Amino acid sequence: MLTKNQVIDAICRLNPTAPIDWLSGFDLSALRRYYEHLLITLEPRGTRGWVRMSDTPAVITRRPAA
Repeated sequence: MLTKNQVIDAICRLNPTAPIDWLSGFDLSALRRYYEHLLITLEPRGTRGWVRMSDTPAVITRRPAA
């Protein structure tokens, strides 16, 4: 099983634009989910689908800061 730092390193290899300090703010389970999502994007379309976790909303909105 990969450690948090190993998962962050793996994510950065697939997504070099992701800042390490930003990724460090997430817990290990969230990082693993994101890493799995990135791995699926490397496969040809239609071979395997990514399934959104049931505890996350499909649409998120934000209000601008005043």
